[in-house]
Amino acid sequence: MSKNGVNSNRAPSVHERVGADVDIRATLEARRRDRDKAESRRYRPRRGGSYDPDHNRSTSPESPGPCVFSEATCRAKFPVRFRQPANLTKYSGETNPELWLADYHLACQLGGAEDDLLIIRNLPLHLANTARAWLEHLPERMIHDWADLVKIFVGNFQGTYVRPENSWDLRGCRQKPDESL
Repeated sequence: MSKNGVNSNRAPSVHERVGADVDIRATLEARRRDRDKAESRRYRPRRGGSYDPDHNRSTSPESPGPCVFSEATCRAKFPVRFRQPANLTKYSGETNPELWLADYHLACQLGGAEDDLLIIRNLPLHLANTARAWLEHLPERMIHDWADLVKIFVGNFQGTYVRPENSWDLRGCRQKPDESL
């Protein structure tokens, strides 16, 4: 035993290692200063104003969406409970454009869209890379209603999709020896 009444074979406690003279008030004061420093970096309104998160946001002169759409199309509002068509594959130009547009139109209506302008506005989300690029590069304000869209869309993609073979293609096929029918 030592003169303090502590066993000398025992490891010193935390208080013994640090020392009893550690001032807890100094530690608390340092923490308060750190907190105040972090607090001072936060936003403080000047001249008694209040914080407005939209303060520096300016309205864009252009309406959202591709410029090929009319102003009315770009302003079309989505219904509260509108659901995007989930099972519809993005159009890439490999299927019949007229049938795909009919399927897309029906899927949007089933999702809660009643307005054709909203369905047109939603179209870019369902176009694959090349079809979307084509739409983005069309002249401004070209599509005003569903009939305009069908005419332009089908007119462009009519020649790109793979059609089923016809009877002349079938006549050109020849069976090779050892090949099943």
